[in-house]
Amino acid sequence: MKRWPLRVRLTLAYVMLTAVTGGIMLGLILLMAQPVTPMGATSAPVVPGSSPLDVAPELGVTPMTDPEDPELVDVAGTLTYSSVLENGVVALAIVMAVASVLGWLTARRALRPVRSITSAARRAADQELSTRICLSGPNDEIKELADAFDHMLARLERSFASQRRFLANAAHELKTPVAAQRAVTEVAMTRPDAETGTIELGRKLLASLDHQQRVLTGLFALAQNAETVERRDTVNLADLTHDILHERIARNDEQIEPRSELDVTKVRGDAALLEQLIRNLIENAFVHNEPCGWVFVRTVGTPTESVLEIANGGTHIDATKIDQLFEPFRRLCFNRASPPPGSGLGLSVVRAITEAHGGSVTARPRDEGGLVVRVCLPAA
Repeated sequence: MKRWPLRVRLTLAYVMLTAVTGGIMLGLILLMAQPVTPMGATSAPVVPGSSPLDVAPELGVTPMTDPEDPELVDVAGTLTYSSVLENGVVALAIVMAVASVLGWLTARRALRPVRSITSAARRAADQELSTRICLSGPNDEIKELADAFDHMLARLERSFASQRRFLANAAHELKTPVAAQRAVTEVAMTRPDAETGTIELGRKLLASLDHQQRVLTGLFALAQNAETVERRDTVNLADLTHDILHERIARNDEQIEPRSELDVTKVRGDAALLEQLIRNLIENAFVHNEPCGWVFVRTVGTPTESVLEIANGGTHIDATKIDQLFEPFRRLCFNRASPPPGSGLGLSVVRAITEAHGGSVTARPRDEGGLVVRVCLPAA
């Protein structure tokens, strides 16, 4: 059952309270104004729209001008009681109408701080943690709630900033030793007197260093702050996807069959980060596939958004575990005896870059096996 908005409920409560109070007051007034018939006197019937002097001839009674006459007093009291009742009901209806308008405006003003808190919560959900409400006014319950929300946002902003600094510093500090190890390994492999065992060991070391380099690159991408990403480049996703796809096909050791449908789709953002996003998706589609499988890549452009979709074959994936794919260092179907290639950062980096560009990424398993990843970005 759909509930009414809080503003409507507050207005109705205000009107009902006014109606109950007005009804009680009207009842007390009528009770105090109720006509009293003197003992020994007979009440004369009252004809609507007539005066007491008009009623008397119909009853065969000579009109009386004495104001202290019991029958004349009784008729006048009855008419006064009826007039009070009618006018009171009309007045109550007018008061309820005015109360409904005043209640609507009062509820709107009372809920204005709540709307400010809601707006700040939505901006914070979009990673704008620097947002503050800074509610002014009396120190009431609403201001206490707003101040507590500001305090929570400040704590979250410090926590996220500390996490990003740690990831960025760790990735930066580890790049130098990795580069030094790569240089030493390559020099040892290219020496004229290098033995076959040394060359083979050097290749294994280079493969391990490549893996470490991908991890560091992923950590650095995760450390990017969405508020600091510059969206100054106009990127055609179709051209960029075409180049990365053909580069991956050139070293297609898995014998994967690629297919593509690339329409012109332009977005504004950081070209380097968008390239890494597409590269991660294509690499995942080729690596996490079945033998002699397939990969389908397409881009679709609309006036409001640009869509990149990549599907591939592979093993069946539990739909309830799809969200785990976007967590860092989480890999499904992990076999410790034969671990899959990669670092487990691919899709988490894709999500971080997508959200930094104001987009969204979703994944769904295919009934035949494999995965479909869909990235939606605002169109340029």
